[in-house]
Amino acid sequence: MHERMSQTRRNLHNSTLEGLCATPWSILSLPGGFLMAGLLNAYFNVGPFWFGMIAAMPALANAIHILLIPLIGRFMRARDLTLSQGWLNTGLWISGLVGIAFLPVDDPDVAGLFFTIFFAFVSLSASFLQVSWMAWLSCFVPSRIRGRYMGNRNRSTSISNLCYMLLTLLLLYTFDASRSAYLILAGIAVFGRFISMLIQHRIVSKDPTGGAITNTNWINEVSSLRKETPLLRFVLFGTYAGFWMAFSGAITPLYALNQLGASPAAFTGFTIAATISGMIGSRIWGQLIDRHGAIPVLIICFIAWRCGDIGWAFLTPDSLNWMYAIWIWGGAMAIGYMLASFNLLLKLIPESNRAAGISLNLTTTSIAATIAAMLAGIILSRADGMNINIITVYRGTMVTSILCSLLAPLILLKMQEPKTNPQLNTINGAMRTLRQITVNQGLTFLSNATFVARRKRKKLD
Repeated sequence: MHERMSQTRRNLHNSTLEGLCATPWSILSLPGGFLMAGLLNAYFNVGPFWFGMIAAMPALANAIHILLIPLIGRFMRARDLTLSQGWLNTGLWISGLVGIAFLPVDDPDVAGLFFTIFFAFVSLSASFLQVSWMAWLSCFVPSRIRGRYMGNRNRSTSISNLCYMLLTLLLLYTFDASRSAYLILAGIAVFGRFISMLIQHRIVSKDPTGGAITNTNWINEVSSLRKETPLLRFVLFGTYAGFWMAFSGAITPLYALNQLGASPAAFTGFTIAATISGMIGSRIWGQLIDRHGAIPVLIICFIAWRCGDIGWAFLTPDSLNWMYAIWIWGGAMAIGYMLASFNLLLKLIPESNRAAGISLNLTTTSIAATIAAMLAGIILSRADGMNINIITVYRGTMVTSILCSLLAPLILLKMQEPKTNPQLNTINGAMRTLRQITVNQGLTFLSNATFVARRKRKKLD
């Protein structure tokens, strides 16, 4: 018994250490995040079309992997898939660094095609390893402490996240966002991922295989969700809202870096501001959700967040510092929206059919986000070749996406929130696409976070 407890402590310690080392890699893996957005738009100038394609790759990978994971789960267990895909992803990134080092700067089409193919492969491998890692983690973290442990792990990775962002700000400012600066930052992230993979090999679960990745084919069980009207309404809400958030998320870096004249270092600074405000607001929103329910907080935060983003339409190169206010407000509201969405989904998904409900939500939101990012890139690319004021086009598309997204809360009006408390305190991968969308808009500390439902302490009489 004592030996088992000692092994559990070692596993928890290794898991936390692994998360600290892997956090920069998780930031690097999102093409719409501050680091890659600066490299793609400020250095290589890939243009709207290619950036839209590249930004869509993580969501497309989520949609593909959720269809393939039941098949792969028949042949591979959680630990084997995590380690194999982890090393494959690390190898792809090492190869990618070599490509970035020699990629021509004056040929945006070559750079755009290279990064599209590259992120298609790394995003797909990352999607597979994330779902298998969560299955493995559930095997070696005892359920009675899982919520508290993952909360502590999230706080640790948030510190690692903030340190890496500050290092990014320093290097981009010092080296004027040169190729060398980006290679150093990417090299640090990939080296950290290499170390995290070595640490994962030290984790020994009760089941040596890490357990099954999935034990059901969710596609065959989707029909049973037809009677779950509240869940289907939430999926429709998330799909519609996610489409417009992904649409504006693909425009934001292009507008800031290419039209407003923000430097990559300044863009990183805006993201740091949003991240800090989100970290501060997370505990406050969690308490409000416990007190007033998830639906009111979700609607209020979503509307407030999107209304604050209207400020983008009034920004000019001379008033660029106002972007701090927009991103600070957005970070504080977005985290409330994320936490409320997670808690509501946790309550709505039927206990007897969780796999189908989670997979349906992830698939629809991923497909919507993929189409939105690509569509945004195509529209801006077409407009760039016409005799139209491009600033007006950017402002018009941003305002249109914001106003259309504000219709989303109507789907949730008069919907009753279940009063039941969730019996399981994690939903593996259910928020992945939404998390990636919000990371693109400043909440970088969510890049390596795991959402958990807090277990309320029983009051003593």
